[in-house]
Amino acid sequence: MAILMHGLDAQLAPKKHAAGASCSPKHLTALTESLVNESLRCFDEANGKHLGIWLPGFPELHVQKSFPPNWTKVHCSLRFMYEGLNDILEDQKNNLNPQNVSLHKKLEETIARIKMLANCINIIFKSTCPSKPSPPKMPKQVFERKQWSHTLLKAAGDYLVWLEQMFVSYVKGTKMGKGKVTKTQPHKYLEGSGYLL
Repeated sequence: MAILMHGLDAQLAPKKHAAGASCSPKHLTALTESLVNESLRCFDEANGKHLGIWLPGFPELHVQKSFPPNWTKVHCSLRFMYEGLNDILEDQKNNLNPQNVSLHKKLEETIARIKMLANCINIIFKSTCPSKPSPPKMPKQVFERKQWSHTLLKAAGDYLVWLEQMFVSYVKGTKMGKGKVTKTQPHKYLEGSGYLL
């Protein structure tokens, strides 16, 4: 039986999650993306703007080809992102740039938003990473650590751009479906969620 909706914004009204902040994944993703990009800018100013790309990159942050995405994998990617940025923060505070307080604060703010976004995804889509992702392995050499960190921040930003587009497409797909649940809008994603995308 099709579930009639009064539009996604009406059905998924914003609510408070455990941290007390409004859980609106589309807007939270856009904010987190902005913070990641700002962290990358601050990082490059402090560590060098021509670091290149660390290979082989981060498969954990590769975007999915399916729509809607596997939200459990999204949650795993965000947890990996969270762990990786914590490693960057620790390296900057304790080794490479201990006096750059503004960079530390920006990274801390970004990390907090990533955690909030991961919790939001978990609440709305009932999708929890089944096991803690393998922690990122930062290289030992100074230049390689800088390159690794730059690449991780860049990959995180690119991943969040993709994730935001998934939410935009999700909303458009719902409106085109005239408020009915379709095969691309699984029942479990919508019924009783009470959250705004």
